[in-house]
Amino acid sequence: MFRKLLNQRPSMHLFSLVALICLYNLIVFQGPLLAYAMSVSEWDFYGAMQIGSLQVLQLGLLGAFLLLLAAFSQHLMKIVSVLFLMANASALYFMNTYNIEIDLALIGNILDTDTREVSELWHWMIWVYIGVFGAIPSLAIWFVRMRMPRVWLRLAAPFAVFGTLLALLFATSFTWLWYDQHATRMGGRILPWSYIVNVGRHYNKAALRDREQVLLPDATFLSEPAQKQIVVLVIGEAARAENFAHYGYPRDTNPYTMETSIVVLPVGNSCATYTVGGTACITTHEGREAPARTTFEPLASYLTRHDVETIWRTNSSGTPPFTATVKQSAREIAEGCTDAVCPQANLDEALIYGLGDMLAASDADRIFVALHQTGSHGPSYYKKYPSDFAHFMPECRTVQVSKCSVDALYNAYDNTIRYTDFLLSELIAQLDAVPNAQAVMMYTSDHGQSLGEHGFYLHGTPPAVAPEQQRRVPYLVWMSQGFQNARGLSAADVIPDESFPHDFPFHSVMGAFEMRSDIYKPEYDIFAN
Repeated sequence: MFRKLLNQRPSMHLFSLVALICLYNLIVFQGPLLAYAMSVSEWDFYGAMQIGSLQVLQLGLLGAFLLLLAAFSQHLMKIVSVLFLMANASALYFMNTYNIEIDLALIGNILDTDTREVSELWHWMIWVYIGVFGAIPSLAIWFVRMRMPRVWLRLAAPFAVFGTLLALLFATSFTWLWYDQHATRMGGRILPWSYIVNVGRHYNKAALRDREQVLLPDATFLSEPAQKQIVVLVIGEAARAENFAHYGYPRDTNPYTMETSIVVLPVGNSCATYTVGGTACITTHEGREAPARTTFEPLASYLTRHDVETIWRTNSSGTPPFTATVKQSAREIAEGCTDAVCPQANLDEALIYGLGDMLAASDADRIFVALHQTGSHGPSYYKKYPSDFAHFMPECRTVQVSKCSVDALYNAYDNTIRYTDFLLSELIAQLDAVPNAQAVMMYTSDHGQSLGEHGFYLHGTPPAVAPEQQRRVPYLVWMSQGFQNARGLSAADVIPDESFPHDFPFHSVMGAFEMRSDIYKPEYDIFAN
């Protein structure tokens, strides 16, 4: 019975099926691409040719690729077609929901993000996309029987399609300049090639990044510390300076550090709009001059090699490879808690739990601490702070942030900034309580965040076109009185005329430890006087 049913399946010629798949891909999955392409094209003959050649390019590339697979195996062609449809449906959901592009930065963000962060992006609506746009047509493709042409025709078909595509592209060569001008933005919207090409680029970049690190020149210390020296670098996540009361934001997002002696440095641009790039830049001596594939020894490794006790606590991901004396995740810290009241593993409070006692008990003369937050990572902002920190209400309580009102979205995001401010004030109190110590804390964010401005949400937009909300980040500094007295510094002494926040941490950490080597840049040491 079942075999008889299978034999009665409708059949379709290979060429017809491939044409139908390509046409379906063009109609269903090119909305974001077409919207952008039409926004940068004129309504005239040349504009029509630009849009037309774009359609031909999509049809020709996918058609040639599927025919090439079919030349070897019809089952392979079907499997790949199904995978494309499912992946395209998922990608379309994220592109439509968050107005994002599937470029190299975003692929890196996805592949280097932990499962918890990925799960926060999911919403039941994605299953509608996957079911309607992916699963249903996939079942149809798998069910239909293919009638295969003769072998020679099957082998010649992909080359014929590709040759025709090249001929048409050369015939419309006057559109090439338009392609060149907008290639980056359009490339991130062409499905399925956006994620296929950029996944390959990501792993190629990762392979180059993971090459053996180049050691920095040996360093010396100007003197032996009379007191324990503690330097803490807090790397925020997606915290944009625009929403800090310290920088004139009209809402009370910094009530806790306002009561401390924290120093506010000028706002500046981040190196990147995604975590891996921003964190790598913060922890390299090259700062903004660092190439994307720098292999130089990062800050924590450099300090560890020079017998500085290094403690790296993280509630995030996307950190470049490094060595440290102690590495702890927020979950590990929370699970190791034996007190009556323990921190929540998913919140940044775990990063400062017991840190003051840990520093006080250490026998080291020099201690470096890095705290890598989950901070204001979207879109589930409401999950980044405890319920009693829901100060601004009502709050956006969905990952589909574009569905929230502007006020609710800002309320949830501002609550994350306010919670971070509370944690910084608690950290300052712990550092100030460490006996016989000179302590410093620096805070900056890996990148900013978009909250719907100009239609953008989250981060990861290519830097060339990223809105300033994704680039402009804060830089805050606190110095203990003992540190100020030992260095003869006041708050005014550490404020530069202008700031590029990611240039300063590496050299300022060296400066705080009175550490010198050939790569030290005093112009980026805020403690140099």
